[in-house]
Amino acid sequence: MKQEHLQRLERVVSRAGDLPAIPEVVADVLRLTSDPTTAMAEIGETVQRDPALTAKILRVSNSPYYGMKQYVGTLKLALVILGVREVRNIVLGISVFSTLQNDRMEHLWVQSLWNHSVTVAALARKLGSHLKLPMHGEDFIGGLLHDIGKMLLWRQLGKSYTEVYRQSGGASEKLCAAEEAKFGFNHADAAAALARYWNLPETLADALWYHHTTEEALLAKAKDPRLAAIVRIANLAAHDRFSEDISGGHQSCVDEPTWRLLDKTTNPIESDDRFLVLSGFKAELSATPAPAF
Repeated sequence: MKQEHLQRLERVVSRAGDLPAIPEVVADVLRLTSDPTTAMAEIGETVQRDPALTAKILRVSNSPYYGMKQYVGTLKLALVILGVREVRNIVLGISVFSTLQNDRMEHLWVQSLWNHSVTVAALARKLGSHLKLPMHGEDFIGGLLHDIGKMLLWRQLGKSYTEVYRQSGGASEKLCAAEEAKFGFNHADAAAALARYWNLPETLADALWYHHTTEEALLAKAKDPRLAAIVRIANLAAHDRFSEDISGGHQSCVDEPTWRLLDKTTNPIESDDRFLVLSGFKAELSATPAPAF
């Protein structure tokens, strides 16, 4: 574990209390998929122990937000078409989101966070596909989980975090500043700390940690800078209000340090085309409802 991650993990645990245990199905799936000799059927049987999770996996993977070209009606077919690694990532994302939910959280807030998270996930997947990067679902899962730090802090700190969230209006930069002032870390730190605590892939932990633009968040330091860059741009694009006026300086289009990491890809996006590409992605998503959680 990187020293800076270890320090932040200690800070989060000392302030937020004992972190929740990793979901059993996630631990089992991570263990099975780390062994290349594991049979696909065994992975499917492990996931299907949780019928509700299986239903959510199929609902998300068949949604236009995920962009499947073929409908999958069973988990077995999803494993065949998507592959083990991609299904593992969907399992990971949905399970983590479900695990962090609790009765302290207002239903409308959770639904709003889910809608934002799945939008970022879809934008990240579309961007990764456009750039022709072989992400195998890591782009989608990075987007889906980028804000789990908010859920963790609400779950662990309750009213204390609710007040910080509401006073800041929930706006990204204001919220991060308010969290830092109150707790000594922000929700991106908390997300990365949880990912490290659960021994999730380092590439994912870094993508969660670096999804906000701060002086410390130097994307080049990430395990996979391109994945971290895609998640950051997708998050900015989800917040941007695209319109016909392209002179508004949309943050997702003008974050030059982040875009530089995506310039050397098979199908790079020129700076003059960023608005059209990202606004096009947003328009596609606005035409269909987000998959229910």
